[in-house]
Amino acid sequence: MRILWIGYGQAGGKLTNALMGMKQKSYQGIAINTENADLAGLKKVSDRVVIGKYKQKGRGVGADLDLGAEIAQKSLSLMMDRIAWLGNTLDPEAFWIVSGLAGGTGAGGAHILADELKSIFHIPVYGMGVLPSTSGMPPEKEVLNLSNSLTSFERWQQYFDNILLIDNQQYERRDDTRESLEEMYERINTDIARRLTLILTAGEAKHPPQEVLATPEIKATLGSQGDISTIGYRGEDIRLRTRFWKKGIEPDERRLEEIIEGSISRESLTFPCDINGSSAAALVPYGRPKHLFTQAITAGKAYIEKMLGVAAVRYGDYPDTCSGELAAITLISGIPDFARLDQMRKRIQELS
Repeated sequence: MRILWIGYGQAGGKLTNALMGMKQKSYQGIAINTENADLAGLKKVSDRVVIGKYKQKGRGVGADLDLGAEIAQKSLSLMMDRIAWLGNTLDPEAFWIVSGLAGGTGAGGAHILADELKSIFHIPVYGMGVLPSTSGMPPEKEVLNLSNSLTSFERWQQYFDNILLIDNQQYERRDDTRESLEEMYERINTDIARRLTLILTAGEAKHPPQEVLATPEIKATLGSQGDISTIGYRGEDIRLRTRFWKKGIEPDERRLEEIIEGSISRESLTFPCDINGSSAAALVPYGRPKHLFTQAITAGKAYIEKMLGVAAVRYGDYPDTCSGELAAITLISGIPDFARLDQMRKRIQELS
């Protein structure tokens, strides 16, 4: 699937940079920000654009959503010119705007850019919204981050064909891992970029798949009515003779079936939720061709259909002769459960 990724703001720029690191010919990426410093390290994107110089002189907008929206409105012609230039070289099948929901630049301006793109181009405009990890934040900053996230999410819903939610809180590790914030965000971005790439490019695998998940099926799964989506992933290292000193599983049908079932568990989702009642899903098992057992895929697909309550789950496999793991990636769209957002509202009340 040919996608022009638009990293809007600091979080969006870093995640888009990670996506470009997947080295896919079907990707182009642009990073947009009001702060020069946040663009400096993004070496893998195709283009970098500073907006709002007239007002902020390249120093960002803090966490001011309204200021971010104002700058976006006044910078539309600049952003659209650069996006159109990249679009001419890629001929994208979709735009995907990536942004944190808690900041000011991307959270405040992404929906304005989405509205402009939809008015000019006749392809889907998807959003990817990143909810913040607030552990250890001072109360005032935590309230601001949570409030901004809820406000920007409500605004976004009116403009995007689909919003994929990423909850950074879901990715936190225990304190004893001694992982820095920068290391955590790098790990999250790499994980998300890989999940997306596996499901969006499954039909382009070098080894012929048994079943192809084509672009129209991905678009049909995402829909066009502003649905909210999440991606589940479960993978296990396999035992290899070339790496005999490392542990791993001996793949069989039951193992693959368990991995597929595990890909839709709450802790495996980018946005933790109850998936029962979701409107659509697409499944991609990934691994060595000999380990992609047809009966296990059929059984796993039936399990997802039963759990979601949908008539059919779209699917395709991603064979990779060099894979060191057996995995399943599941895209779930039209999720009905937003208890996580309710928790954020309650937390704001507790701190206010």
